[in-house]
Amino acid sequence: MNIRDLGIVDYEKSLCFLEEMLTKRIRDEVSDTLILVQHRPVITFGRMADMNNIIDKTYFEQRQIPFSFTSRGGKITYHAPGQLVMYPIIDLKKKGRSVAFYIDFLEKVIVKSLNYIDVPATREDGRRGVYVTGKKIAFIGISLKKWVTYHGAAVNINNDTTAFSYINPCGEEGSRVISAAEYSGRKHDMRSVKKIFTEQFIEIFKNEYMCWREPVLHKTSEEDI
Repeated sequence: MNIRDLGIVDYEKSLCFLEEMLTKRIRDEVSDTLILVQHRPVITFGRMADMNNIIDKTYFEQRQIPFSFTSRGGKITYHAPGQLVMYPIIDLKKKGRSVAFYIDFLEKVIVKSLNYIDVPATREDGRRGVYVTGKKIAFIGISLKKWVTYHGAAVNINNDTTAFSYINPCGEEGSRVISAAEYSGRKHDMRSVKKIFTEQFIEIFKNEYMCWREPVLHKTSEEDI
């Protein structure tokens, strides 16, 4: 499992890197890879989203926050620095061709990782994503091409969640959103958070899919993308 940490980059730039890695994984030129990134402020639309999910477009226009229409599943969400985004590029052909199982896996990683930083995250029956005290803290939006995964999950760690009140997150009206920092009353060290999420991803991946290699950690600067 390769780990690629891109730091904080524009959404469109990281999307180009994501698609490049997807192509390489399909061709078997790289091994399974977990990409970690924080995006500069952006609203992203999944395949099922539409503009009706925007409550107040003016809020985003005044702040020059761009909109991006993507190939991921799901509807609408917001990204900003302080939110940890995970993009796994994993070939599921030999690991079990089940989208539901894969999403379950992602949610388990997020729940256990947040629990490690004393945030009582849970999953809810009949609802995708991860929740804390009934408020959504993590969002799932995936795609697969030739059974290789891309896009992934976003977890609110230290980011300001105000912008979520101007959209219907995941297309859910009245959905309430929270961050780990809001729950804890303090900001979390992102370096430590990324380490925990990476370790839990690797451990649960090993247990869930019974397919394992020692991780190779890379630090990728924005200039490398």
